[in-house]
Amino acid sequence: MVSARTIVCTIFLLLSDVLTGALALELAVLVRIQWLPRIFSLHPVPVYRFMDYLPHSWVWLLLIAFYIAEGLYTQRRTFWTEVGYLTKATSLGIVAVLAAIALGKLGPYISRATIVLTGLILLFLMPLSRYWTKRLLGLLNLWRRRILVLSARDAARPALQGFKEDPVLGYHVVGVLDDDPRVLDRSLGTSYGQPVLVLGRLALAPQLLCQNLAEDVLVAVPGISDDQLLRLVNVLRSKCESIYVVPSLRGLPMMNLRVDGFLRQQVLMLKFSNNLVKPLNNFLKRTFDLIVGSLLTLMGLPLMGVIAFLVKVTSKGPVLFVQERIGHRGELFPCLKFRTMLINGDEQIETYLERNPHLAAEWHAYAKLKSTDPRLTAIGRFLRRWSLDEVPQLLNVLRGDMSLVGPRPYLPKEKDRIGEEFATIVAARPGMTGFWQVNGKNHLTLDDRVRLEAWYARNWRIWLDIIILVKTVKTVLLGEGTY
Repeated sequence: MVSARTIVCTIFLLLSDVLTGALALELAVLVRIQWLPRIFSLHPVPVYRFMDYLPHSWVWLLLIAFYIAEGLYTQRRTFWTEVGYLTKATSLGIVAVLAAIALGKLGPYISRATIVLTGLILLFLMPLSRYWTKRLLGLLNLWRRRILVLSARDAARPALQGFKEDPVLGYHVVGVLDDDPRVLDRSLGTSYGQPVLVLGRLALAPQLLCQNLAEDVLVAVPGISDDQLLRLVNVLRSKCESIYVVPSLRGLPMMNLRVDGFLRQQVLMLKFSNNLVKPLNNFLKRTFDLIVGSLLTLMGLPLMGVIAFLVKVTSKGPVLFVQERIGHRGELFPCLKFRTMLINGDEQIETYLERNPHLAAEWHAYAKLKSTDPRLTAIGRFLRRWSLDEVPQLLNVLRGDMSLVGPRPYLPKEKDRIGEEFATIVAARPGMTGFWQVNGKNHLTLDDRVRLEAWYARNWRIWLDIIILVKTVKTVLLGEGTY
């Protein structure tokens, strides 16, 4: 039976989507009337205001229908997973709206350009609107859903952190069960401002599930046997609505995972796809790089001119720093950057490390210094702070040496340190930004970077690149991971 709380949340989300759609339409009308004629030489066309679309508002029900079909009012998903479904539903919905306009012969009454603009604006507005709507519903205790975590404490912490950082999912962790008696009543963190305590042993799960009014369960118990897991799931499935199982497969691909199996033999199969070896995917990634890279290069030319002038007049040496790096499939290429160091920087770092031997371990672990780097120029510190030294790499992207998103372009001397993951990492073109840069950046050791970049290569999808690009904007603007 659907709860009253679920109905209220659905109504709130539906109202939020309708208001967001109305706002997107109003903005699209403004752009169509005020801005497009200034950019393009358009022939005189009838001007349709927002009110002109109201008599035909039924066509927008098609968009809502696609949202319903994608489970956007019934399913709980992580933020970026929901954004993916929103993008798919919005794109298909706008196509359906355009088809309805054509079939209904509404062309003389509705601007198709405005409809397309509305769809493009919705791709940005709808995720933001839903994020804040669900946060508000969570604060009102409407979107929250109680979940009990069954896990050893070390395995529980990543799940607790994930629930805490993703309010769109809306889970309130009411407690953790652990068979280690030493951690009983110990706090492992907080959820919605309340401490998450270890409540007891795994065997008490049915009892504690009811006592804490938990609606769902997450099981993340490393080393548990198949028989034990099956018994646990069978016992709990009648006492809760959903059970999440975290398998002991950390590091394996997850974004290119499909579940299949043989029904008669009751065999579960997990299929991991290597998207980087598929010609169509490589074509899509390269096309995306060329289109977006060309636009960014054109927009960035004035900025590059200013930076080049400042680098030239503030220190001796060339404007660009060209260094041989490891590229796609291990081939070397000249990587471009604005020069941020003094021309005798390598000599200075050797002398500096000799005078400060306590920094040698940091240099070895990070391949750079977190503390003051004596090689950097004054303008170089500023460029690195805002990642502007890497702007010339747009030329590497257009040449095909690099991608907008990918692993770090490693130095040839770092090949041995990369180790067995080298072949996995170089299967992708190195990127201007990457998974490691939006997950800690310079605070990560070289080994941490290698682990994250191998994960990226195994999980690559064009959607993952888009997520990383969006997160890069936040990382750069907030200075996350910089020294």
